[in-house]
Amino acid sequence: MSGSTAAAASISSRSSEIYDLLSRSNREIITIAHRGVWSAAPENSLAAIRAAAELGVEFVEIDTQTTVDGHLVVIHDKALDRTTSGSGIVGASSFSAVRDLRLRDGAGGEAAALTDERVPTLEEALEEARGRLFVNIDTKFPHELPLVIAAVRRLGAEDHVIIKSDVVPESGDFPVLAADWFGSIPHMPMFPVRSGKFAVDLRLIEALRAPMAEVKFTDIADLAAGREELERQNIRLWINTLDVSHNLDFNDSRAVNDPEGVWGALIEAGVGAIQTDTNVEFKRWLSSRKPA
Repeated sequence: MSGSTAAAASISSRSSEIYDLLSRSNREIITIAHRGVWSAAPENSLAAIRAAAELGVEFVEIDTQTTVDGHLVVIHDKALDRTTSGSGIVGASSFSAVRDLRLRDGAGGEAAALTDERVPTLEEALEEARGRLFVNIDTKFPHELPLVIAAVRRLGAEDHVIIKSDVVPESGDFPVLAADWFGSIPHMPMFPVRSGKFAVDLRLIEALRAPMAEVKFTDIADLAAGREELERQNIRLWINTLDVSHNLDFNDSRAVNDPEGVWGALIEAGVGAIQTDTNVEFKRWLSSRKPA
């Protein structure tokens, strides 16, 4: 049996909670808290993960990278300056030096107050989320992915995370199929929607047996045109409405004033998972929205 065939067989035999949640047979819209609920706590902190769980968010997205001595820490920027009381480069700093720093509130910045929260390790973040919500791990530097996979396996968290990576559908070349973890840990491909070719590209990635795909688009009609293929492959569609995502004007700033025009329009186009920085507003809107 080839590596890709074995991986596909492994995926098809899985019946874990994460696959049940992601299945399109689950008609609920999944919320992904970007770097946790940082409106209530420092981004990428344990407190932000707790806030997401308390809000009823299904997924939290966190960022990870290594310190100079090989510890995986949860922090987005290459530099420490924006989100902590320190300065310098994460990858050039020791774990003990990073750990001594205090996190700045919310999205950080010089004006943000310092808190008692510290930069967590990836292991601490996964344990904080365990049994409460699922985790999308954004590995900031692809060469560090083996360390991330090792940490996930060490904690037995394979069924609690999803790993994402960029793919080029039309290339037909998907190195992730040969990865030793593929098939045992959920994987989410990411790619830009080619105008008029979304269904085609979905067929091109069928070998990946993706439970969910994250895409960027330039025409919302393209998303709707892929609905039949998404249904056939049982792929849940993830869209970011973060202001920095540049999916036209389908962003959080507009959504808080026109939720139906942004989040509602995306859901009507077939989107089943939305990553947002306005989690409180999104969950409130979802709870008040009439079922389709």
